[in-house]
Amino acid sequence: MFNGKILVRKALINVAVVLFVFIMSIFITSKIINKDMTDMTKEMGDATLPVISTEYNGIEINRMFGYLSDVDINFMRENITPLMSGRKLRLWIDKYNTPITKLSFEVRAIEDNRLIENTEITDFETVGRKLKADIVLKDLIETNREYELIVKLELFDGRVASYYTRVMNPEEYHISDKLEYVSEFTESTFDLEAAENLKTYLEPNSSADNTTFGNVNIHSNFSRITWGELHPVRITEPVISIKELAPLTGSFITDFYVTVKDEDITKYYKIQEFYRVRYSKSRMYLLDYERTMNEVFVDTNGSYLTDSILLGITDGNVNMVESEDGGSVAFETGGRLYVYNAPDNKVAYLFGYYDSYTDDERKMNDSHRIKIMNVDEAGNVSFLVYGYFSRGDHEGEVGIQAYRYDAGVNTVEELAFIPSTHAPELLMREVEQLSFMNSKGELFLLVGSSLYDIHTDSRVVEVIAEDLTVNSFVISSNNHLVAWQKGTDNMNCQELRLMNLETGKSKDIAVRPTESIIPISFMGEDLIYGILRKSDICKDRTGALLLPMYTVKIENVTEGVLMTYEQENIYIVSGEVKGNQITLHRMIKKGDGQLEEYMDDQIMNSDDVQATKNSVSSLVISPYDKVTRIQLKKEINPATIKHLSPKMVLYEGSREIRLDSKRSDRVYVVFGKYGVDSFYTDPAMAVKKAYEISGTVMNEDGDYIYQKTSRNSKNQIMAIKEEAATERKSSLATCLDTMIGYEGVIRNSQYMLNQGLLAMDILKDALSDYEILDLSGCSLDMVLYYVNMDIPVLAILEDESAVLIIGFNDTEVVLMDPIRGEIYKEPIEEISQKFDENGDYFITYLRK
Repeated sequence: MFNGKILVRKALINVAVVLFVFIMSIFITSKIINKDMTDMTKEMGDATLPVISTEYNGIEINRMFGYLSDVDINFMRENITPLMSGRKLRLWIDKYNTPITKLSFEVRAIEDNRLIENTEITDFETVGRKLKADIVLKDLIETNREYELIVKLELFDGRVASYYTRVMNPEEYHISDKLEYVSEFTESTFDLEAAENLKTYLEPNSSADNTTFGNVNIHSNFSRITWGELHPVRITEPVISIKELAPLTGSFITDFYVTVKDEDITKYYKIQEFYRVRYSKSRMYLLDYERTMNEVFVDTNGSYLTDSILLGITDGNVNMVESEDGGSVAFETGGRLYVYNAPDNKVAYLFGYYDSYTDDERKMNDSHRIKIMNVDEAGNVSFLVYGYFSRGDHEGEVGIQAYRYDAGVNTVEELAFIPSTHAPELLMREVEQLSFMNSKGELFLLVGSSLYDIHTDSRVVEVIAEDLTVNSFVISSNNHLVAWQKGTDNMNCQELRLMNLETGKSKDIAVRPTESIIPISFMGEDLIYGILRKSDICKDRTGALLLPMYTVKIENVTEGVLMTYEQENIYIVSGEVKGNQITLHRMIKKGDGQLEEYMDDQIMNSDDVQATKNSVSSLVISPYDKVTRIQLKKEINPATIKHLSPKMVLYEGSREIRLDSKRSDRVYVVFGKYGVDSFYTDPAMAVKKAYEISGTVMNEDGDYIYQKTSRNSKNQIMAIKEEAATERKSSLATCLDTMIGYEGVIRNSQYMLNQGLLAMDILKDALSDYEILDLSGCSLDMVLYYVNMDIPVLAILEDESAVLIIGFNDTEVVLMDPIRGEIYKEPIEEISQKFDENGDYFITYLRK
């Protein structure tokens, strides 16, 4: 009995010792692992570069951030800085306590990057933490012409930061009046009494959504414009950026922050306003106004309800991707990325340049975008950050960063960095065109004219397709399907490749040697393409190619052809998809074999769009009215949510991958309210888009192709006189000779027409240093932009006759008609209708 007790006691002691050793082993191992993990992770590096702004007659404008890498200046047009009298410019440099050893600036021509001036700044004074420098540009620049100003700061550590703005020496642009109007408008919205004056400029109507403060515009009611019952307090001064500038008109953006008190909680909001104004001697006119309001999301338990994540007042643009089962949802709001994992009831803050509101404008800079690639059930997330990087390892650079969040160890790792010399606005638009990362970690990017497959684990790069042009490929809306023509001649292509980027599987779709195949678009998972007979390829009356497709097919990756659309003597020249409907633009073959425009047709897709398990919706909460939330698929417990802040993984060496960003085709870039909107290879399509959004078109050389600006009340090209057609010289030849002669060149256009050349060919030959523009399909109102600049516009009618548009006033257009042999006026409405009935075939040019 006694020995039994001893044995039991020894056994208990042994168990206790083993348990103690086991626990200590776990503790020591955990310490070692955590020590190693600490050594292998880091916090994001802080912002270090100074910030520059300019001053125009006492108003601060055009904040600029520093670049440490080279950037092409052609599309660097974040803002336009007007020079004051005597070509003077005042710079304010906020050092943020970073020592500066040298200041200088360059002035360059935009079209060829030619250096015009390079001057060191030695005359400056210190005002607090800022430097104030007044500079004077040399008289080597022309009035009313834009140049690129590059301010360079040499820092104490040897880095050189460059700051970019367009500068111009304006004449009669009424800039102070426009800036004061914008500043006073913003100020008045916070004062109900002063805001009464704003009613003169507003155009309230039913098109505005008066249930939200997230989007307010010129059509919103007075209460929305003046913040309703929010009573916000502005905590930063609005900084005005000049986006467009013309003698009478201008476009401006203001950025600032406000707070709103909610009992004991202070909420922060980023406000951005867009103004488009027109000056007149009697008053200012507000042509367009838009204001967005976005809450700075705070990841606390108070931001979660039992069934949703409250994002607060937003402009509605919430980027959200969920796992297949809906258990994990990644979302981006206010430039910060989070992932919520329902099974573990935890949320992780994956990326952002600020943790909460800060008065450091560098961290709040939004010149970058975040794209969520994929999310799995465990809460692992792959994502891209692209554009301009304002802090971290790539501070001051432009490029694309690929990241992966590992939920198991709670770390974020950079998988690849692809640098770019493109302007951030252009790069962001290009990345959004096609960027996809599959579950195997392969990153697909369309950069320049090539489609790349980047293996992020090994950083091996494959070129999937090259020499792509805008019209030779199409991409599905979710980016995981792409189809492109095999070969470099899209008019003579017998094979189309359709590829699923998730699985890597592809199929080739072939047609007969006498045919060509053209991709049109995707409708969901289905590819839409057309087939044309090579014998049907022809030119319109301006010389532009027509590719009339006699049949259109809809094909699925796995199921093959789902539908064939074909009608006798009916040809499809293009198609566009909106929602579940495709619109086919058609032409009909007449008895003489010629093609003429025919009414559009529509094809509907009856497949329902698959609903997400988590969804973005709205909720009405007083006094905020409509706020944005993510409606979760099942209830959660806000009180027990775990909040995680992952660290960045350290790695040895570089993960930089350089890609060729050259393009095979010439593109025209459309700038809208907030930067790059779209790009086209057809200048007419670009002009139509810019007209629709009151934007600007630029070519690859940085030349302005079109600007939606107010015209003069009247203008006429007096140097062009009446010319009469003869039996030997057609009206078209007469118009061409007149246009070419106006520019000081002599040609025998009739002889060239007799040789089979078309109007575009003749103009390109005669005006080889000019940008010749086929603007067929544009309206008369659009092309009068060129007449306003003393450039004639050629209009070709259905019977092959032609007239020159050489002037206008408020109600009439001035024409030079060789058949009538005279210059005369036509009412705008009547001649516009006539041109429209004749197909709106216009050709003009721009002097480079």
